[in-house]
Amino acid sequence: MAVFNLEGSNTNFISEILAGTTSFVTMSYLLVECPSMFEHKNVAVSTVYFGMCIACFIGCLLMGLWAKQPFAVGPSLGLTAFFTAGLMTDMKYSFHEALAITFFAGIILVALSLTGIGNGMLNCLSGSMRNGVSAGVGIYITMIGMMNAGFISRNSDGIWQVADLSQRGQTFLTVIVMFGGLVFIGIFKKIGMPFPPFLAILVSTAIYYAGGRYLGINNYLPEKPRLSWFAPNIKPWYDEGFFRNMTIGIGDLFRGLNPDLKSALALVVTILVCSLFNLTESGSVVYAIAKNHGKLDDNGSFGAMKSSLGSCASASLLGTLIGCPMLSVAPESTAAICAQGKSGLTAVTTGVLFLLAAFFPPVASYIPPAITSCVMIYIGFTMLGSIKEIDCGDVGEGIPALFIIILIILTSSVIEGIALGIIIHIAVNLCALKFKAVKPMEFIIAFIFGLYYFII
Repeated sequence: MAVFNLEGSNTNFISEILAGTTSFVTMSYLLVECPSMFEHKNVAVSTVYFGMCIACFIGCLLMGLWAKQPFAVGPSLGLTAFFTAGLMTDMKYSFHEALAITFFAGIILVALSLTGIGNGMLNCLSGSMRNGVSAGVGIYITMIGMMNAGFISRNSDGIWQVADLSQRGQTFLTVIVMFGGLVFIGIFKKIGMPFPPFLAILVSTAIYYAGGRYLGINNYLPEKPRLSWFAPNIKPWYDEGFFRNMTIGIGDLFRGLNPDLKSALALVVTILVCSLFNLTESGSVVYAIAKNHGKLDDNGSFGAMKSSLGSCASASLLGTLIGCPMLSVAPESTAAICAQGKSGLTAVTTGVLFLLAAFFPPVASYIPPAITSCVMIYIGFTMLGSIKEIDCGDVGEGIPALFIIILIILTSSVIEGIALGIIIHIAVNLCALKFKAVKPMEFIIAFIFGLYYFII
C-alpha cells in the first residue's frame, strides 16, 4: 500500500493491522467511561457514544493519511470531565452551548496547529516539565490498568486500597488475568516473539474465559454485540447531536450572555482555555510517545508534530458538529507502537474499528477491560524512564515536574497537571530570581490559565 509507505517504514500490512487492533482494544474502555459522564446531564448517553465513534474515526483517518503516524485520536477522560463538570455543571452551560464553546475553541486550535504557533507554545515547556508529563502519563495509564483489573480501588473514605483477594470471585479472576498477561509480555519479549502486547491480550482473554468457567463465576461473560442497538439510537443522536451546536447551541449561548464585560470576558477565556487544554494535552502526549519510542530528531523535536496536532484539532472541530466533546491523541495509543505499529495504517485500522463500534453497544461491555490491563501497565513501564531525566538538582525545574506528575495522577487529567505545572514553574523561578528560566510564552499561557482557575 503505497500511500502508507509500509516498506519504507520497515513494516508490513499484517503488523499494522494487528497494531491498530491492539490500540483499539486497549482504548475501548473509553467508549464506556467517557459517555457515562453524561448520565443525568439531560442528554442521551447513546448520543455522545455515537458522536465519539464517528469523530474518532475521522481523527484516526486524518492521523493516518495526513500525518502518517500510528497515533490514535480518541476520547479523553480529562477533557470529557472538563466538558461535563466544568462547562455543564460549574458554568451551567447546556450540552449544545458547551458544544458551541468547543466549536469556537476548535477553530482556534486548528489555527494554532496549522500555523505552527501551537508547537511553539508547547516548546515553552522545559525539558524537565516535558519529562514530568511523560512520567506522569505513564503512571496514570498504569493506575487505569490496575483499576480496570480491580487490583486497586478507592474505599468510601477516598483512600486507595488493594483488592481483597481472599474470595475466589470476579476480582480474583481479573487480578490473575492482569498479572498473567504481564508475565506473558515478559516471556514474549524475552524469547523475541513478535507483537508481545497483542499476544498478551490473546493469552489474557484465554485466562479470563477459562478461569471464569473453572471458578464457576456467573457474571464473567460479557455482553454480546447487538446490531439491533443501532436503529433505535440513531434518531436520538440526530435530534441531539447532529449540527445542534450550530442550530441551537450558538444561538442559546449568545442569547444567554449577560450584557456586561465580565460575562463576555468569561466566555472568551473559557473558549481560549478549551483550546489550550486540548493543545497541551494532545501535544504533550504526542511528544511523550515520540520521545519514548525514539522518534525525536537530534534537536529533541518531533518532525510530524504540526500535522499530528492538525489532525487531532481538525477531528475535534468536526466532532463538535456531530455531538462529540473534545478529542485528543490518546496516551493508550502507545500500545500500537509497542505492538510494532509504525505507519499511518495503524491509525486508520484503529479508526475503522471505532466506526464499526458505532453500530454496536459500547464495545468495552464485551471486551472486558481486565484483559488489556497488562498492556496498560506495560505502557506505563515504558514511559517511566523519563523520570530519570528530570533535573532534580534545580529546584526551579524539579518542583514543577513533581507537581505535574502528582497532579496528573491525582486529578486523572493531563491538562490539569500541565496547566498548574506552568504556573508553578513561573512562580518558583521568579522567587528564585531565575528570570531567564521563564520563557515569554509561558507568561501568556499562565495568564489565561490563571484567569480560569482564580477568577472565572
